[in-house]
Amino acid sequence: MYICNLKFIETMGKEVSKYLFRLDFMVSSVLFIAVFSILFMAIYTPFSMAAWFDVTEEHSMIVTIAFYIVAVATMLISKIAMRWMQRKVCISTPIYLLWLLVEAVVIAWLYIGFTRVIMPETICTPEYTLRVFCCVVAILAIPYTIVSLYAAYRSQKEENEIIRYRERLLGSNETSSNLINLSDENGVVKLTIDIDSLYYMESQDNYVKIYYENDGSLHSYMLRSRTKSIETSLANTTMLRCHRSYIINTAKINIVRNDKSNPVVILKHPDIKPIPVSKSYYDRLISLVNASQPGDAGIEAVAEQMSAEKGRDAVSMSNELLDDLKALINKYFKQK
Repeated sequence: MYICNLKFIETMGKEVSKYLFRLDFMVSSVLFIAVFSILFMAIYTPFSMAAWFDVTEEHSMIVTIAFYIVAVATMLISKIAMRWMQRKVCISTPIYLLWLLVEAVVIAWLYIGFTRVIMPETICTPEYTLRVFCCVVAILAIPYTIVSLYAAYRSQKEENEIIRYRERLLGSNETSSNLINLSDENGVVKLTIDIDSLYYMESQDNYVKIYYENDGSLHSYMLRSRTKSIETSLANTTMLRCHRSYIINTAKINIVRNDKSNPVVILKHPDIKPIPVSKSYYDRLISLVNASQPGDAGIEAVAEQMSAEKGRDAVSMSNELLDDLKALINKYFKQK
């Protein structure tokens, strides 16, 4: 029992899953909660004297839509504020739960306010207020539990993949010169990785998403650290910053496409999408890659060749259009 209590205290003190703060995850969770609440109220309203959700009568429909817009906006603002806060401090489980409780209180008061608009005769007694609050908590608790469990599953899956990767690394004969240590914002080493299996890193607020290969598959790990700190720790390696949000392994470059206004890097793994290259990093990237791959045709030459081919295509297309135009003019005068 004592050990269980210690584990519970330790869990409560830990930072909540990092996936909860991803922008796409937050937007998806708000949409999921909105859809769930609509279904919940469609079932609950016929059995409640206080619920007024209705889309059959015009006035009720307008108020219902307005309430959902305001409620969704409130949740989005709450998520943005939470996302901003987690950049400054680690959000533990108690803080996260307290935040959601405050969010539920705000939405409950919004519901009471809209109730006074559509049902002015309603008397907001303490009993009624408590019932509304419990209903809102019930509506939010179920989807938030599902979202939190899914985020925890994603985080645990990521950790398990790192454990399997570490076991494979320890069982191999990799030399220490190939290994790099990546630390979090507190200086604690969270990941030891063979640089030959590292492809690129993507900045996501105060997290860095690390993409690496294990057993032929591409995996990722989210490390709480600033991109600048990671970049500094990777000095004198093949890792190079090519964009404000990206650091790539130059040894994994397949080709650099120079579309002039939008240069991109194509890495050797087929599952990786093209990575943008900022103009401020482009010249340095080309120089480094050409210097490290002298036996290749040269990425710069490839880029110039692509531009030349585009130019030839444009000239060829223009000549074809001129020929078509001449043919039409000749045909017109022959008919005259």
